[in-house]
Amino acid sequence: MTPEQAWAAIEQPSLVIDVRTDEEVAAGTLDGSLHIPYEIIVARVNELELEKNAPIVVYCRSGNRSGIAQSMLQADGYTAVVNGGAYSDLDAFHPGAKVNAHWTP
Repeated sequence: MTPEQAWAAIEQPSLVIDVRTDEEVAAGTLDGSLHIPYEIIVARVNELELEKNAPIVVYCRSGNRSGIAQSMLQADGYTAVVNGGAYSDLDAFHPGAKVNAHWTP
């Protein structure tokens, strides 16, 4: 998925989740994104009590862990999960853009 395609999904709007480590997030993240490490993605997303068809975009450093998170969420029944790919690509495409403004935890 290209950064342009990922941003189109983000702007649906979707719930945007950063699945990287605490250390990676401390170095920079999309403004407003929810941080849930990929290892605990299903349990934490279930705590949010989202509809299973809620649009979700996950991203990480390279797209690998977000791909794993996408697969895990899909296996749990979430039907509208998109792998947004790499943080650096998303940030470079829309520097400083805010996400999740529509979402209230």
